[in-house]
Amino acid sequence: MDSGKETIPGSKGESSKNFPGRENIHKLIQSMATSSKWLFTLAVIGTMIISAVLFIYGFLITLAELYRSIIGFNLEIASAKNYMETAIQIVDIFLVGTVFYLISLGLYELFIAKAPLPGWSQIKNLDDLKEKLLGLTVIAISVVFLGTALNLSPNTSFIEIGVSVGIMIAAISFYLWAKK
Repeated sequence: MDSGKETIPGSKGESSKNFPGRENIHKLIQSMATSSKWLFTLAVIGTMIISAVLFIYGFLITLAELYRSIIGFNLEIASAKNYMETAIQIVDIFLVGTVFYLISLGLYELFIAKAPLPGWSQIKNLDDLKEKLLGLTVIAISVVFLGTALNLSPNTSFIEIGVSVGIMIAAISFYLWAKK
């Protein structure tokens, strides 16, 4: 007695041995899972390269700024403010490099093999990786805000910048709080 409905392969109405393509699909999925390690390896290498370039770039800018400060040394407040702004921007470069480094190690840990992560940065799932990224993003935004605050012109509304950054940090903090 045929009800007119076709049985879906793998459903309760059909045993797995009645579906001849099931083993092929299983092999295909297994092959995709194995080959995906190569894709994640590319992501790990790419983010590690970005991290290394940012660290090298930050270091070279540090050396150039140090040289510029020694050659053009003076005891004016404006020079000190410019130096502090540049130093904060350099720290921001290193922080972003750190973000990419942690993303690289996190992807490696999650999808390839155990990574040599320090205890504070253990990553067990994608939520852990997102949490680390969001935390570092808050720090990076705070550093950028500090650099901006040092060079505000008299016409710039410090309140508007502070409120917008505060809202962003509050939103990320609420997200992290709600996740726990």
